[in-house]
Amino acid sequence: MNRQRGESRVGCVLYILVLLYIIIIGFQVVPVLYNNLELKQGMGGMEEMAASYNQFRGRIALMKKNLAKKGADLGLPVEPNSFKIIKRGKNVEISAHYKVEINFLFMKKKISMNPEVSKIVYNF
Repeated sequence: MNRQRGESRVGCVLYILVLLYIIIIGFQVVPVLYNNLELKQGMGGMEEMAASYNQFRGRIALMKKNLAKKGADLGLPVEPNSFKIIKRGKNVEISAHYKVEINFLFMKKKISMNPEVSKIVYNF
């Protein structure tokens, strides 16, 4: 029975190291996901503007520029051409595509983000 005495210490150290690694990864991933959510909310605001005015033939470039500015403020690698604004029937769809690089201590990985928002256009 005395032979197993040191195994619990090694196991405890391993569990602590795994827990620290998970916490560090959380600090890397959570801000990226939060910024993606903020950008999606900003896209929803632009979509409400397009839906309420119902005239976005001349405003698409302006809306893309404003969304790119919002993404740049959040530290995301987005450009105006990263966004698609489409009107299909009575719906306005705004989508984006960009990749964010996350450092996982032992490797770097690019994660693809695709926020999308869709709303109905009301004609008054």
